[in-house]
Amino acid sequence: MNIKITPKGLRVSNDLTQEEVAEKLGISLTQYRRKENGKVRFYADEIYKLSQLYSVPVTIFFDKEVSL
Repeated sequence: MNIKITPKGLRVSNDLTQEEVAEKLGISLTQYRRKENGKVRFYADEIYKLSQLYSVPVTIFFDKEVSL
């Protein structure tokens, strides 16, 4: 059984609001919502900040297979 870990799942399990996470990433609430909902991709620096915020490895945000 595979469990997909998402930014939203991590945020909710850490009792944070979208506004709090957006502030920690240094982006607007609208930008964060679009990224969390998959409409826009997170930048590498934002993924790093998320990994630090949630104390998880950066690789948790990537699928095992990467398409180029």
